[in-house]
Amino acid sequence: MPAFALRFVGQEALPPRLSEFDREQFFTLTSAEVAAVREQFRSDHRLPAALMLMFMRVAGRPLDGFNVLPRNLLRHTAQVLAVSPPSIASLRSIYKRRQTLSKHQLWAKTYLGLRELEVDDEAALTAALLAQAADVSHADDLVQSASHWLFTRRILIPGARRLQDWARVAFAAVESQILGAVNAAVPPAAAQKVVAAAYSARPGTDTTHLEWLKTPSKRHGPGTLTETIDKVRYLKELGAQDWNLSAVSLAKQQAYARQVQARRPVKTREIKPTRQLIELVCFLRVTLLELTDVALLQTSRRSQQLFREAADKAQSNRIRGTTGLIQQAAKARSVLHDESKTWQARVLEARDLLAELGEAASGSFVSLVRKALAEDSQRVHACLAALTDLDFGGRSGDPGFEQWKSWTDLQRQGVTELKEGVPLPDVGAAWHGLVRDLDPRSGFRAFEACTMMSLRKSLRRGSVWLAHSLSFRERDQMLIPPADWALQRDEQVALLGMPKSAADFLEPLLANLMAGMSAVAEAQRRGKVEIGADGMLHLPAITALPDQAEPVRTRETIYNLIGSVQFPDMLLEVDAATGFSEALLGHRAQSTDELVALYGALLAHGTDADAKGVASMIPGLEPTQVTVAMRALEGSGRLRRANERVAEFQCRIPIASLWGDGDKASADMMSLDASRHLWNARVDPRRRTYAAGLYTHVRDRWGIVYDQPIVLNERQAGVAIEGIEQHNSAADRVRISLLAVDTHGYTNPAMAIAKLLGFDLCPRLRDLAERKLYLPRGFIVPDGLEAVTVRRVSLAAIERGWDELLRLAASIRSGRVSATLALQRFGSAAQGDPLHRAAEHLGRLLRTVFLCDYIAIDDFRREIHTLLNRGESVHQLQRAVYSGKVAPERGRRRDEMKAISGSHALLTNIVLAWNTARMHEVVERLKRDGIPVEDEWLRRIGPAHFSHVNFRGTMRFGVEKFAAALIQRVPGQAARLVS
Repeated sequence: MPAFALRFVGQEALPPRLSEFDREQFFTLTSAEVAAVREQFRSDHRLPAALMLMFMRVAGRPLDGFNVLPRNLLRHTAQVLAVSPPSIASLRSIYKRRQTLSKHQLWAKTYLGLRELEVDDEAALTAALLAQAADVSHADDLVQSASHWLFTRRILIPGARRLQDWARVAFAAVESQILGAVNAAVPPAAAQKVVAAAYSARPGTDTTHLEWLKTPSKRHGPGTLTETIDKVRYLKELGAQDWNLSAVSLAKQQAYARQVQARRPVKTREIKPTRQLIELVCFLRVTLLELTDVALLQTSRRSQQLFREAADKAQSNRIRGTTGLIQQAAKARSVLHDESKTWQARVLEARDLLAELGEAASGSFVSLVRKALAEDSQRVHACLAALTDLDFGGRSGDPGFEQWKSWTDLQRQGVTELKEGVPLPDVGAAWHGLVRDLDPRSGFRAFEACTMMSLRKSLRRGSVWLAHSLSFRERDQMLIPPADWALQRDEQVALLGMPKSAADFLEPLLANLMAGMSAVAEAQRRGKVEIGADGMLHLPAITALPDQAEPVRTRETIYNLIGSVQFPDMLLEVDAATGFSEALLGHRAQSTDELVALYGALLAHGTDADAKGVASMIPGLEPTQVTVAMRALEGSGRLRRANERVAEFQCRIPIASLWGDGDKASADMMSLDASRHLWNARVDPRRRTYAAGLYTHVRDRWGIVYDQPIVLNERQAGVAIEGIEQHNSAADRVRISLLAVDTHGYTNPAMAIAKLLGFDLCPRLRDLAERKLYLPRGFIVPDGLEAVTVRRVSLAAIERGWDELLRLAASIRSGRVSATLALQRFGSAAQGDPLHRAAEHLGRLLRTVFLCDYIAIDDFRREIHTLLNRGESVHQLQRAVYSGKVAPERGRRRDEMKAISGSHALLTNIVLAWNTARMHEVVERLKRDGIPVEDEWLRRIGPAHFSHVNFRGTMRFGVEKFAAALIQRVPGQAARLVS
C-alpha cells in the first residue's frame, strides 16, 4: 500500500475534510460494492452501511462514531447509491439503535473478509513487535507497526490503548535484553568507572567529558584533527573498543546515542540508573565508531591538502626553473655566436652550459611534487603521528599496511634518519630514489611522505582497516562472508534476478551491442552523427520542440488562476492530505503547540533560518520548543517516511501521469553555501564558495524520492546508486528502471553495479573523449566507426570476477553495505583487485551499449536531457526554499546534516505536491468551462514554480481549520455530525 495512504490505517473516525483526490482514491465504491449494499440493505440504510464499508476498508477497524462526515463524501456516495443525502437528524437516528450499528459493522467485516484477533495472531504480532523493537527508537513507531501488521493480515485493529500496551511491552522486553548485553559487555565494576568518568570534569576545565565528547568537530585544520584523535584516545582508555555490543543492533545503539546527544548531562543523570547505563554505554561506543571515521576522513583531507600545496610549490619552482633554463639557453647561444673565441672554445663552453640545462630540466612534474611533499616534513610527520594510537589491521603484503608497520617500528626506536642497512618495505619505483637518498634524513622524510600517501590509498580501497569504525571496516565485514555466500548464492542471485553465469548475462548484452553499433553506423550514413578529424563523435544539438508559445501561455494562465499562497497554508494543506506530521512525530499531534513546533523545526532545518529566527517569525512559539523538535527529527528515519508520503501523494495526482510513468528519475547534487568553519565543507569550483552538497533523486513525475548529504568534489556514482536502491527496496512502489546522471554521477564500475541491482545508469557525458565506444577484442566493427572504437573490454575478466560481482551486489541488496561505501572501496582506489577489474570491464561494455542508444535514438537522448533539466528546475526551487548558507554551528554532525537534507527535501516536496494538486484542479475547471487544454502542452509544464509562494515574513498557522485532521481527538470526545 502506498506510504501516503497508510495515514488512514488505525484511524477511529472519518477525516473532517476529504479532498477530491482522497475520495477518488480511497473512498469510492466499486460496482460490486454498490450491488452488495443495494442487495443487503433497504434504501434508508444503504448510505451508512456504505460509509461503514469504505471506512473499514481503509482503516482496518469499525467506525464506532461519526465525529465528522465530509460533505463531498456524503453527496457522492448518495449519488452513486441513488439515494437522497440524509439530514443530520435522520442519519444520527439510524445509529441510535445499537443493533443497527452492530449489524452494519458485522456485514462490512464479513464482506471485506476481516476477522477478529485470535490468540495465535497476538503471539505472532508480539513476536513481530519484538523483532522491530530491536531497531526502532521510540515505542510510537511500534504502535504504527502493529496497526500495519494487523491491517495487511486482514485482522480487525483493536483500540489504541491495546496497541500502546503491546508496543510498551515489546519495547521494555527489548530494553531488558539490551541491559543484559550491556552488563555482559561492561561488568558492574567497569560500568561504575565508565559512568563516573563520563560525568567527571576535564583537567583544567569546568566541562565534563560527556559535554566534550558531544561537541562536534569545528573547522578543518590540524587542531581539529588533534582534538578528534584525543577523543578517540580517551574512549579507548575507557575500553570502548573492546565492548562487545553485537547483540544490540547498530540502529538501536545510535538511537540511544541520539537521546544522550539531545539532552544536557544533568538531565541524563536524572533518569533511571539502568536506562542511564544503557544510553551512556551506547553513546560512548557509537561516538568511538563515528569519531574514528571522522578522524580518518580528516586525515585523508589533510594529506590531500599537503599534496595539493606540494603541487603548488612544485609548479612555482618549475616556473622559476623555466625562467632559469631560458637564461641558461640564452647564455649558450651568446657563447656560440661569440666570434672573439675559437670554435673549439665556444663548443666546450656551450657544452658545459647545456649540460647544466639538461640536469635542471630532468624529472617529471609528479616527481617534483613528491620531492616537495618530502620536504614538508614537519606537517607530514604531524599528520602521521596523529594516527599512532589507532590499531590498524591490513592485508599481508599491502604497501600501505607494510609501510605503516615499518614506520611505527621506527618511531618506537626513535629513528629520525635512514642509515644504511635499515630494513624497509617496498616503496615502489616512484619513491625509491627519494627514500634511498644519500642524505639519510632526506630519505626518512621521503619515507614518511610515501607512507602517508600509501596509507590513505589503502584505507580507501579497504586493504587497511580499523575494527572500531563504521566506514573503514574489513572487506569481509562489509560483504556477505564467504562461507555464507557459498550456502546462499543461489538464493541471493535469484533475489537479484541475475543469471548464475557470466555467459548467460553477456550473450544478450553482446547481441544488443551488435545491434547498437549497426544503428550508430546507420546514423552516421544519414548524417545524424559525425566523426571528426580528431577521431571524436560529434552530435548535433537537440532541437527545440515546436509550438513552445502555447505551453508557455498555458503555464502562465494556470499559475495566474492558482494565485499566491502563504507557505504556512501550503504546509497545512499538504499535511492534511498526506499526514506527514504523523510520520514525523510517530503519532498524530497531541496539541496545536506540538504541531506548530514541528513545523518550526522543519523550517529551522530546511531553510536558512535558525531556531531563534523561526520562533521570531511564528507568533507564540519559543526557541526552546523549536530546538527540542529539531532534535527529535535527527536520525530517526521519520523524515524519510514523511518524504515518501508526500512524494507518493504528488505522484498519484492524475496530472502527474502526463509527465512520466514514474519509472525513471534523474539524480544530481545541489551545493548549499556553508561556512568555511564547517570541517566537511569544500570549495564549490563553480560558485567559488565553501559549500555542502545535497544529493537528490527526482522522479520523472517531479517528486524528490530520495535525498542525502554528500561532500563536494567527490564522485557521486555511489550515492546515485544508493538512492535508487533504497527507493526500489519497497515492494509497494513503482520501481525506477532508469536513472539519468551527469558526468560526476557515473563511473564504469557504477554502471555495472547499477545493472546488477536492476536499473540502468545513463550519464550525460560532458567530455567528448568519454564517448569512445569500448568493444571486446575480436568484435566486428561496422565500416566507418573504427576511429571511435577502442578494443579494451576483456570478457575473460568479467567471467573471472562474476561471482564476486554478484556477491557485492547481493551485499548491497541485503543491506550489509551501502552502495556509497561499496563504490568507494571497490572503485578506482581498488585498481588491481579482480572484483574492480570485472566491474570496470563490464561497465565499459554497458556504457558502449548505452552510448549506441544515446547517439542513434534522438528521442532517447531527448528523454535523458529532459530528466536532467527537471532536476535542475527542482534545484532552483530548492534554492528558493534555502536561500542563505549553513551557519557555522550547524551541520557538523552527520545526523544534523541528514536532518537538514531531509527537511529541505520535504519542504521542496510540499511545494511540488501543492502545485501539482492545484494545477490539476485548475485544468479540470478549465476543461469544464470548455477551454481547450492539450495534454501535450501540460507535459511541458512542471510544478517547480515558486514565484507565487511567500516563503518569508510572519508565519501564522491556521491549525483550527485542519484541527480535526491533524490533531489527535481526545478519547471520549462527543461525536458530532456535519453535513
